[in-house]
Amino acid sequence: MTTMSPHFAEAPYRYLDVSVPDEIRRQWHSWEAAAWRRSRHMDTNNLFPPDQRYTVRPPAAMCPHHRESWVGYRNMNFDPVSGNRWPGHPGSPFVPVGRDLNRVAEERRCEWDEKASAQMRLIEQICLSGRSPQCDRAGDSPAA
Repeated sequence: MTTMSPHFAEAPYRYLDVSVPDEIRRQWHSWEAAAWRRSRHMDTNNLFPPDQRYTVRPPAAMCPHHRESWVGYRNMNFDPVSGNRWPGHPGSPFVPVGRDLNRVAEERRCEWDEKASAQMRLIEQICLSGRSPQCDRAGDSPAA
């Protein structure tokens, strides 16, 4: 008898009119499932799919310090009014490459989504490696 994730019941059987494989349903709130959902959007020629990072849950083993950083990156959003690119790389919607301002805004939104997701995954790797001096998991260090 196989046990299922407690979140298995929340996963749909179909997504964008495609059957969701059981493997993806079992890990619906994971990065792997987010990549699968993104690929379904790309298969429908949606070049600017919705951000999937809000569907991913932080690993339960993350320490409070890294969880806070993880949530901080998850909550960073592209500002369509300013049109600025990822922090540290200012841009302007008035100097777009191309003529379609909506497309430029969507490209920049996707850029934010991809970079924020990458930072979230990096934070997970750093915390779960057990080698981060910032970890505040009491008694969980390898030296303990």
